[in-house]
Amino acid sequence: MQYTGSIDNRGILEIIRRSCSYVDARLMNHGYRVAYIVSEMLKPYFHEDARKIRDVCFLALLHDIGAYKTDEISKMLQFDTNDVLAHSVYGYLFIKYFSPLKKLSGAILLHHATWQVLEHSEVFPEGIRLLAQVIHVADRIDVAMEVQHLTWEETAALLKKGSGTKFSPVIADLALACDFHTPFEGDTDAESLFFQLFSEIPLTQDEITDYLKMLIFTIDFRSRHTVTHTITTTTISAELAKRMGMNEEECNQIICGSMLHDLGKIGIPVEILEYPGKLSPQAMNIMRTHVDITEKIFGDVIEDTVKSLALRHHEKLDGSGYPRGLAAADLSTGERIVAIADIISALSGTRSYKTAFSKDKICTIITEMKDAGLIDAAIVELMISDYDEIMEETRIQCQPILDIYVLIQKDFDRISLAMTVDDIAGMNAVF
Repeated sequence: MQYTGSIDNRGILEIIRRSCSYVDARLMNHGYRVAYIVSEMLKPYFHEDARKIRDVCFLALLHDIGAYKTDEISKMLQFDTNDVLAHSVYGYLFIKYFSPLKKLSGAILLHHATWQVLEHSEVFPEGIRLLAQVIHVADRIDVAMEVQHLTWEETAALLKKGSGTKFSPVIADLALACDFHTPFEGDTDAESLFFQLFSEIPLTQDEITDYLKMLIFTIDFRSRHTVTHTITTTTISAELAKRMGMNEEECNQIICGSMLHDLGKIGIPVEILEYPGKLSPQAMNIMRTHVDITEKIFGDVIEDTVKSLALRHHEKLDGSGYPRGLAAADLSTGERIVAIADIISALSGTRSYKTAFSKDKICTIITEMKDAGLIDAAIVELMISDYDEIMEETRIQCQPILDIYVLIQKDFDRISLAMTVDDIAGMNAVF
């Protein structure tokens, strides 16, 4: 998959920002503000390496991405942060395996480490250790001013006090040379300058695609039961589209729409996503909001055709689906394909409450849905006739993702166990 629509740097930033905001209200805009603080700290070096600073700002925006898989959010936003290792490790692994920022990923692993720990460490090169300190100092500035409601003068005094121990003197001085008296959000001049710097070097199509995939995998990797759901839905959609004679552009739009179809699940609690049984009416209502959340995350950034393909995967031909209750006349062939692919992905995958269904059972279910006028008859018949070939291709496409999932779990355990008592103490970054 490559997203071929027109998305600029600001568009990707806004999608990431909105996605992060749905994970937990306490994280709302935290990464965005940290990215701004980083941009101000590094502004004197912008003309030396604009691309590197752009990438560092993206890294700062994503610095807490590992928290989506942990229960550390409360600890992270306390003034004194203790034992916040897990989200740093998961964040490091997500950035390493699923983003264009692999070479900078070590800074995420270390972004809660004190300078006393980092100064003489040889695990990562000096550049990564200093970058970790840039993000660390910016993170602490935001927590101090936004969570603890300290003034800039009070925050600056704490930076000075920690310089040389908790903070690198060089990085502390970079921050102290800035003026953070005025809150960033709501300051239109500051925002305009930030976006200008952020957008100086446009992202490539590959980078845009990688950032979108990273968000998608962040959602799927919250549970071992959902780790291949998106890639299964996407592969089945692509195989059906090709078999129906769609051209390259149409196929790629369907691939993009199916890849993005569950982005809104980033805002649904895991206990609902993985509830071991039938959801209550209240829980089902919450689950159904994932489509509306997806639409809000997209904003006006995702092109209309791809947006519709993603947002209509729970609509039914008889109008009984959600969220809009659209009927056959409203639904394109591509939208019908993604809807059927999503159903088959759910039926063929495991969940906390069920094993994978057999081919016969899946074919029986989709045939019954076809006969009831819920899903497209021609697509169902094609799926049944080519079931083995389509699902074999799906298995092939899923295997690399499963391999990475296992690797991330092993890496997490290995890195966590390798931390000595002193190293863990060093992660307790406090003013």
